[in-house]
Amino acid sequence: MSYQPERQGEWGIPFEENRYHTELLATRDGCQLFLQSWQAESEHVLLILHGLGGHGGWYIDLAQELATQGITVYTMDHRGFGRSGGLQGHIDRHQTYIEDIAFVLTRLCERHPTGKLSILGHSMGGIFAAYVAALHKELIQGVIFLNPWIQDSAQIPIPTTVSIFVGGLLRSRRSWKLGGDVETMTLNPEAQQMLRADPLWRQAQTATFLVQIFLLRTGVLKMARQITLPALVLQAEQDRAVRPLATRRFFQQLASTKKTWISYPTFAHDTQFEANRSQLDQDIFNWLQAISET
Repeated sequence: MSYQPERQGEWGIPFEENRYHTELLATRDGCQLFLQSWQAESEHVLLILHGLGGHGGWYIDLAQELATQGITVYTMDHRGFGRSGGLQGHIDRHQTYIEDIAFVLTRLCERHPTGKLSILGHSMGGIFAAYVAALHKELIQGVIFLNPWIQDSAQIPIPTTVSIFVGGLLRSRRSWKLGGDVETMTLNPEAQQMLRADPLWRQAQTATFLVQIFLLRTGVLKMARQITLPALVLQAEQDRAVRPLATRRFFQQLASTKKTWISYPTFAHDTQFEANRSQLDQDIFNWLQAISET
């Protein structure tokens, strides 16, 4: 089983040996970012960026499977989420997320001077990954997008949308809960049980945060046209949170001459929770191996 009730919010059980570590990294403005890592005897290093409301605990099983195959994996909790510092579900300026990720990647480059670093962005993390790959390509050798949040499927009432935008422009810290039900995220009953009991799942975000993320999303296709690194786009066809056709348009806009598209007919949005995820794991591993050989 990937979930044990006594380990709330964790999808997978960390290794009980020296290969698994947790830490806090302090950014220049003093925010403590929570990282988990799985060390492997490999030149490949992968940083996983979680989606909206989530945290690194949701990717433990995926990280460990990749580590078993020889990939060193890190997950980071974005500020305001999971075990990282910052006001929960809030950000004043969207650039901070990109700066945080670049900061972490710089530290990882120092730790792994001969390593080949790549990033995997899931959902909202896919937006962040696009900006990092376009603006900080010197830090990584490749980028993976897993069900990126290019366009969502949520139907938000117009009055609510207006209230959020007005609040966001006025720097409001009022929180709003928009969608994110477990059935939209995953069809795996065990994962649904884990999510419902997860105290770290941030289901509400401030109006300012939502407007700042909207601003990031409006520029994501422009960023795609600046991404020349090798890119892998993974899309679940049963994704009810984002629109797969929008992901396809994003893929077509990527400037990379080495880009790969893979879709999964039966998978849902939070693909890391799939009961039989072995093909996804293998696709990620094979791609990381392939780009190091070119």
